[in-house]
Amino acid sequence: MKRALLALLPLALLALAFVVLRHELRQLHGEDVARGLASIPRERIALAVVCAACNYLALTLYDVLSLRHLGKRLPYRQVGFTSFVGYAFGHNIGMSFLTGGGVRYRLYSARGLTALDVAQVGTFNALTFWVGLLAVAGVALVVDAGQGAMSALSLSPWVARGLGWGLLGGLGVYFAACAWMRRVLRVPRLHLEVSLPTGRQALEQLAVSCMDWTLGAMVLWVLLPSGAGISPLTMVALFAVAQLLGIASQVPGGLGVFDSVILAALTPSVPTSVVIGTLVVYRIVYYLLPFTVAALMLLGHELVEHRWWGRRRQSA
Repeated sequence: MKRALLALLPLALLALAFVVLRHELRQLHGEDVARGLASIPRERIALAVVCAACNYLALTLYDVLSLRHLGKRLPYRQVGFTSFVGYAFGHNIGMSFLTGGGVRYRLYSARGLTALDVAQVGTFNALTFWVGLLAVAGVALVVDAGQGAMSALSLSPWVARGLGWGLLGGLGVYFAACAWMRRVLRVPRLHLEVSLPTGRQALEQLAVSCMDWTLGAMVLWVLLPSGAGISPLTMVALFAVAQLLGIASQVPGGLGVFDSVILAALTPSVPTSVVIGTLVVYRIVYYLLPFTVAALMLLGHELVEHRWWGRRRQSA
């Protein structure tokens, strides 16, 4: 039964990938794509692709940290492959704990990891993700105080700073718990045990996650026209807050919510049509292109695995 489910899982994931790709391509309007491509120099699009590739490479370090924390040793080529495919699916389909977890279970289970191990990897990755988001968004709100690029949030300075200090305070509590609490946390309903990372591992989480957020923001920043008047630091702050609101909406990729925040923040200095075109190109570079590559990689992997199993059964 378990083997049958593992065999059907990649088929279900690939079918879901096809449906999502078809849906997302329908959302792209030819005029917006053409406008975006016409307003962005080719070298900037190439640089955005490089930034996106570096970002997904940084995302593979999430799984590296998780497996090291669990005491599981796997070659990086296997971890990197699994992590990239998992994150590409999670970013586009949504419900990343389930979709990315499904990919990880399919690929990691062949390397000896259990369903509980995969759940712990997902939990640790979520902690790493939120460590960086709390740090970047918290600093952005404290420093910017709801003004400048953050004016799209329509927050008064004291509310923005209060929220920022609250996020940083939550991050401080997490670091304190990692430094002093060595007890295993249990989630009875899920039969899940989670041990907090050490203080050093928490710092590694912060470094990896901040690198992830910075590179993700740079994908969008390099696509903006030179007259946008947005510094890289401001772009990282705006990107983090917009993603935070997108995550709260529970829409895959924050579609609509993320775009609205970016649009409201940039339109005073950049024409609306240019911002919309830029956001369309950004979604192609950061979401659709990696998703297509990941789906093809998973398909190729399953074809190779199927051929290998067929030869093994014939030899037996």
